[in-house]
Amino acid sequence: MNIFVKTFLVCLVACLGFLFYCMVGENSYSPELKLSQNNVFSSSTKEASNVNEKYESPEELTTKEIEENKIYDKQTQEYNKKTQEQEKPKYYQSCYFFSKNGELIEIKREIKSQPSLENAITLLLRGPMISESKKGIYSEIPPNVDLISVKNSDSSIIINLSSNFGNGGGSQSVENRVKQLNKTVKKYHPSKDVYLYIDGKEVEYLGGEGIYIKQPLE
Repeated sequence: MNIFVKTFLVCLVACLGFLFYCMVGENSYSPELKLSQNNVFSSSTKEASNVNEKYESPEELTTKEIEENKIYDKQTQEYNKKTQEQEKPKYYQSCYFFSKNGELIEIKREIKSQPSLENAITLLLRGPMISESKKGIYSEIPPNVDLISVKNSDSSIIINLSSNFGNGGGSQSVENRVKQLNKTVKKYHPSKDVYLYIDGKEVEYLGGEGIYIKQPLE
């Protein structure tokens, strides 16, 4: 009898507990609660959409990035160019002109390639630049003299010029132009003898007054 009563009471408590669980469960998962959850998700989605509207569209952002990359590339190229110019060695070509005081002075000019004797003589024959002439620098060499050839051997150098190298001027002018030529050549080959040729022939007398030219040049 006691066992029957105990069993009955246990079953009764279990049934009452099940009924209570069903009643509470239905209230806890009401349609209103489910609706509020949906509202939460929909609200979050709406807020995220509003946030996205504050930024550019993917197309606009891509265009902006492209423009920024172009500016960066341009700045990089300019920087690399300046760096290369700074690292690139500078070359100077020298020749000799007279100053306003009558002194033979060295004139240096920046060039793009390595200096050479031929380029030095070419600069000499062209004469001073306008900016140099304004400072009183001048040349005794007549204009339009052409460099025909330069023959460079182990012990000597032969400079072959056109005939108008001897045109005009008196004896002092002729001597000075020879000094300019000799000094310019000696700048690059100080230990070699320098010989002056005109139109392929070694010079003995030069200029209208027939100035004797000692060979090699002094």
